[in-house]
Amino acid sequence: MEIRKNIILAPYTTLGIGGPARYFCEVGSVDDLKSALKFSKENSLRFFILGGGSNILISDKGFDGLVIKMEIKGREFKDELLIVGAGENWDEVVVAAVERGLGGIENLSLIPGTAGAAVCQNIGAYGVELKDVLESCEVMDANFGKTKILTNANCCFGYRDSVFKSDSSLMVLKVILKLSKNYKSNIEYPDLANLFDGKTPAISEVREAVIKIRRSKLPYPDEIGNAGSFFKNPVVAAEHFEKIILNHPGLKGFRLPDGSVKLSAAQLTEKCGWKGKIWGNVGVSNKHSLVLVNYGKGTAGEVANLAEDIKRSVKDGFGVKLEPEVEVI
Repeated sequence: MEIRKNIILAPYTTLGIGGPARYFCEVGSVDDLKSALKFSKENSLRFFILGGGSNILISDKGFDGLVIKMEIKGREFKDELLIVGAGENWDEVVVAAVERGLGGIENLSLIPGTAGAAVCQNIGAYGVELKDVLESCEVMDANFGKTKILTNANCCFGYRDSVFKSDSSLMVLKVILKLSKNYKSNIEYPDLANLFDGKTPAISEVREAVIKIRRSKLPYPDEIGNAGSFFKNPVVAAEHFEKIILNHPGLKGFRLPDGSVKLSAAQLTEKCGWKGKIWGNVGVSNKHSLVLVNYGKGTAGEVANLAEDIKRSVKDGFGVKLEPEVEVI
């Protein structure tokens, strides 16, 4: 393992934005990671783990510490368990599962990033979240340099949230997924339900459908720099929702078990006129109003300012506070 100095981080992110890391290394094993952590401790450096760079906005000033690029690989099947290294490309993990006829993650097709980041973020799409299939994960505690197993419950999953968001000392090394050979895919999400119209598709057909839908609705980093959905879908009290729809009767709202209502952040931002808007070197995708894009020379400052303006307009228009889904470094 080599520790390098002053490495520009923009090429390591799907937004194509980010200044230099004071120190940077790639770790392909637990021993590499231990060495990196030892270096950061001996030099009193902050560190953060970088996966596929798909859900992150890094400052133009970069990171004054050690950036550890997670490259621990490996895929192993044990009956209906799929064990993968944290540095594995997530969509390649989905491909491997579908090719084996193992269902459970086909709805999560084409989500950029690594397997480890998928756990930290509790990725979700089309009615499925990672927490639905996670058996456990192997992690390292940076405070003690030891590895341990966290169960699904230990991960404290929430909406695009997990224990890893609140405790940066825990780093995912290995992900164990519980899949099924007799899995009936979740096709209740409207786009999928309309497409299959009462049929029972094979998991490979669901994957193909999800890819087709995502490609039609979302820009991908191979097309233009972006970090995916920038904001979470906000949750409001039922009383607040009732007040909002008096003035906006077409507003979507999904009622949750506790009585609160989840709103569509995309619909809120679109109603505020942001879809397709260009803001200097950055802007909002004309495909999806939650995706902020970099037209080539954008800066983190421009993206941050644009995000703040969007948040302000949604707050003024609907009394709803948007929270970023993208991690800001």
